[in-house]
Amino acid sequence: MSSSLETLVREARTALGRESPVIGQVDHQAPRYELFHAPNSICSQKVRVVLAQRGLSYVSHTMNLFTGETYLPAYVRLRMLGCEQMGASLMTAHSGSTSVSHGGCDPAVVPTLVDWQTAQVVVDSKRICFHLDEMASGGAALRPAALAGEIDAQLDIVDNLPNYQMLSGRPPGTDTRPPSRPPGSGVEFAMSKVERCDRYLKDHASDDVLVRGYAAKRSKELDAAQRLFTPEAMRDAYARAQGGCEALERVLSQRGTRWILSDEVSMADLFWAIELLRMRNMGAARFWTGGKRPAVEAFLQQAEAIASVRSGVIDWPGATY
Repeated sequence: MSSSLETLVREARTALGRESPVIGQVDHQAPRYELFHAPNSICSQKVRVVLAQRGLSYVSHTMNLFTGETYLPAYVRLRMLGCEQMGASLMTAHSGSTSVSHGGCDPAVVPTLVDWQTAQVVVDSKRICFHLDEMASGGAALRPAALAGEIDAQLDIVDNLPNYQMLSGRPPGTDTRPPSRPPGSGVEFAMSKVERCDRYLKDHASDDVLVRGYAAKRSKELDAAQRLFTPEAMRDAYARAQGGCEALERVLSQRGTRWILSDEVSMADLFWAIELLRMRNMGAARFWTGGKRPAVEAFLQQAEAIASVRSGVIDWPGATY
């Protein structure tokens, strides 16, 4: 085990300055995993649900997105190690999605998983979920080899939906987002992140690691402010989200299985359930209700009863806006 990893994790814990409970079944051994995550982060929700579905315990480090805790220097250092271990370049432009495969590694977001057994810092929610599923012993795999290609195709759809724009930008037409969302266009939200990076860049100008991290994050959020929230970009984002729901409707309508790809819950079911819950929370349930996409509506009603979805999202304090 790397002592440098121990130092990075200890400093990140200290920077948060709060109790970190163990989630899941506790025995005499310390949990193998530590998870840095946020209640309302959709990417964090995916990882929490997979951990629960696979029956894995972990130390839970919750982070507050609204106060900028993912920008804390100690946490950014830990993320930078994860980006390095992943072999990914830092993300300097914003695709509108959360996919690392479309842009690179963001040094100031959640979730981040520490696996003490392998001495890894695993970043990117899909990679974390794959890692957990592969490492878990016992129970049904969420990405069985026979269905891996079909599951991955569904995960790619979900992973590249425009959640950032739908969360932060003004929708086309009537704004049906919850009142807790700021009324601005999204530009203000992105620029607040740019300004936060500017402050950290000034405070840590002599630290090469942090400068690289904050500079990349600043570039990404400035790009978001400049491109993602125009009326045309928002119309395209909502059209893509509806297109994702239509693709799911076709798959569900053509299969005779209990779940999307088989009679057993797979990672595709969990990711889609979380995505649809987020869309509904953002006032976009009109994509499937009222008879528009009955198979999607029935799927979500069924998926809401999955215990891991309930514990990791529906019943998790602060998971909705």
